Amino acid sequence: MENATNATTTVTSNIIRGSSPSHYLWEVEYILTPLLLLLGGFGNSLTIIVMRSATFRRLPVSKLLMAMSLSDVVLNLMLPLNKSFVHHMIGIDVRALSSGGCKLFFWINRLAKTTSSWLIVLITVERFIAVWLPMRAKFINTDRNVCVALILLYGMLAVFFGYWCSWADRVIDNICIMNSRPPGFEHLSEIFLLGGLLLYSFIPSIILLIFNGLIIYKLATRRKRIAPESNTTNSTSISAQPRSVRNTHTAPNSKTSVMLISVAMSFVVLVTPNAVANIVSFIRKETMLETTDPVTASLREAAQILEQLSHSVNFILYVLCNKRFRDGVITMFKINKTHPNNHN
Repeated sequence: MENATNATTTVTSNIIRGSSPSHYLWEVEYILTPLLLLLGGFGNSLTIIVMRSATFRRLPVSKLLMAMSLSDVVLNLMLPLNKSFVHHMIGIDVRALSSGGCKLFFWINRLAKTTSSWLIVLITVERFIAVWLPMRAKFINTDRNVCVALILLYGMLAVFFGYWCSWADRVIDNICIMNSRPPGFEHLSEIFLLGGLLLYSFIPSIILLIFNGLIIYKLATRRKRIAPESNTTNSTSISAQPRSVRNTHTAPNSKTSVMLISVAMSFVVLVTPNAVANIVSFIRKETMLETTDPVTASLREAAQILEQLSHSVNFILYVLCNKRFRDGVITMFKINKTHPNNHN
């Protein structure tokens, strides 16, 4: 208890003096944090609206994308409160206004983070089934199965993080300490920290790399198989089977798969550094968000920027990689000129 208090006091004094080893990154965060907050909030909110439109809402994957966007919106609103420069700027850790508020903050934070990770996994599995088992996909990727998966995901993670936060997160010297390793819980704190990192980053990343690798392999072999057939097809058979009919399943599936693969890969690249920063802090027997070690603090600040980017950039990837989604966004903002003004 005394060690944790002393460490926290050291952090506070360093922040007040402006001598934090990561203060150079603060200058970058002063600009990037509000920009990413706006991008994440605006982009993920638009994604939810587009997924609720008539074009998308019948697709089971739309529910997964809406749930992931909701988790990302919540996380984007909370991430700035974990940043040292925000504490320095407002002069208080708002997470520490009460003991219950501290626990609730990190419960929601962990739940939003980890559900976002596993929703990407569920989306990737849905895409894997659509690409590898196209004839069975409509029987597996159903609304009912998606709803069951969402209930199980949120329910199990809520219980896991609820128990963890109930004893691990505490207010010490007016600072909300995540996984504070209270007396008698030191070993359990280590187990839950490693378990949380596995659930948040490492296990989802491994699954995403494997399944997306299989999806890319399947799409590549399918394209190689289609190319020779296109070259050997005579004009009579082409006229008998229109191109639009031959590409009914392959073109949309390929484009949607490319979009979701890009989202999955951005997650692996942008979220892994934050997990590594937590591991480094764990090895040094420190709390990552309050550490004053120059290497760990700099790694933390850089990892937090990448983490916020990961939960803000999906909307841009959807727009760049999927014409159907682009059209849905354009439709939202397009002025309807088909109806005359009847106020005359």
